[in-house]
Amino acid sequence: MESRVVAPVGAEHVIGGFAREALSAALAATHRAGFGPQARVIDGARGDIGQQVQRLGLCVSWEEPPVPDAVLIVVNAPGRTTIVADLFSRLGAAFVVLAERRGSERAVADSVVSLSPDIRIGEEAKAGSEA
Repeated sequence: MESRVVAPVGAEHVIGGFAREALSAALAATHRAGFGPQARVIDGARGDIGQQVQRLGLCVSWEEPPVPDAVLIVVNAPGRTTIVADLFSRLGAAFVVLAERRGSERAVADSVVSLSPDIRIGEEAKAGSEA
């Protein structure tokens, strides 16, 4: 089957669907490429694929949802999604999909938070305590 990449804006995760018998070789190659620490396997035999992906906090626009017993490798690869997607395609993935974190987590992560303390000295301190 031909691999196809669906690229949402801001995608930081790559999901590759592999045949069960090809999982070991694909996972080994993912590790050799340096993405092992960021890789996770989702096995449809252990529960609903959609729910497992949701528990990871990912938003995926499936062109076609994976079969219930699918085996997926998910890699967190911000800035390197194209590299991982190409790797999965060369490894014979049945499909490759890019995913992003769900909106609420992304909004919190992207918001700028001031870490500067509000320290008032002298007259400013008195005026602040009276208010």
